[in-house]
Amino acid sequence: MKTFSYIILAALIVLSGPYTSSRTWAYTLEECVECHREGSQESTLHISVEEFESSIHGREGMECTDCHSEVTDGSHEDLKGSGAVQCLGCHDQENRHGLESEIGNRPQAETGNRPQCHSCHTRHGTLETDNEASQVHPDQLKETCRGCHPVECGESDLLSWLPSLQVASHNKQDFGQAYEKSNCLGCHQGSAAHGEMNPINDQDCHHCHLPREGRPGLWGTMHPRADLNQQPGVFVAGVVYLIFFVLLVGGGFRFYVKRHRSSKK
Repeated sequence: MKTFSYIILAALIVLSGPYTSSRTWAYTLEECVECHREGSQESTLHISVEEFESSIHGREGMECTDCHSEVTDGSHEDLKGSGAVQCLGCHDQENRHGLESEIGNRPQAETGNRPQCHSCHTRHGTLETDNEASQVHPDQLKETCRGCHPVECGESDLLSWLPSLQVASHNKQDFGQAYEKSNCLGCHQGSAAHGEMNPINDQDCHHCHLPREGRPGLWGTMHPRADLNQQPGVFVAGVVYLIFFVLLVGGGFRFYVKRHRSSKK
């Protein structure tokens, strides 16, 4: 009887061999951190453990492999792209940011330079939108957007700056609205953030400043750029203002020199 039992046990071990050798094995959070923490010599890809632990993902107790789902064994060290994250696994909002825009007359989708989710939300420090430290909080948006849109965020050249007089004519009694040029999503709403027109907050600057139903924006462009092809009016105005400015300064300097010489006589 014992011999028969040993035979059955051996058969079970042999039959279960393929299953045990092929089942998926996942790294623990501690094992990932051991290689990828800041200062580790095990990998060149480092994360701040403190930043991750304070993020919304860290506070929810997520493991690294919940996002980096293709990392299952040591082969990820040599397999390029195995650590890529698909945010759509948990989030419904698809990344369409920059899908229609162009770089050098080529769609960004073809150049491979299109912004990804982590371009705005960070890789490991994602916070709630209403958290003041979040990269996508209204108070931080100007700095976040500036990385890719410097002109639109105020870093304009002289010709663009000269004609950019802003008239403060809003109804300021509604303190729930942020009537500021730096309020990027007040105009662009979902079209800028995620590539769709669904509103993502209650800011309503777009009612006046964005083209709608085939008509231009009521107050024109919010981001003047001295471009002869795209905004020729701004370019011409900038040149005229620059000439006027040079003549004014030059005339003042000439008047000062002339008066100074006259006083010596």
